[in-house]
Amino acid sequence: MKPEQLRVLRRLALNDSETTNQVMGGAFSEVCSIDARTLALVRLASLVSIDSDPATFRWAVDSAQAAGVDDSDVFAALLSIAPLVGVARLTSAIPHVLAAFDLDVVD
Repeated sequence: MKPEQLRVLRRLALNDSETTNQVMGGAFSEVCSIDARTLALVRLASLVSIDSDPATFRWAVDSAQAAGVDDSDVFAALLSIAPLVGVARLTSAIPHVLAAFDLDVVD
């Protein structure tokens, strides 16, 4: 881990308000080497884990598609997080994800 990354994580662990505000504002993008596609999938997965609202899933899917993520990537990401978030959380999120793709649960 790079020294700057470690510094940020340590300050976050200590709940340093200045660092927290900077992270929430996106100020540390220069020390994050994650590509746009992966970032979009991570964000989508995190929304599932917190049982986010439909509008946020729509934003996440739109952002993911703009970053080059396709339907298969989303499918893989959703199944990959199931053991961590649980089936109940995943099944409550899937209708929102499908709606973001303009799809229905029932065919």
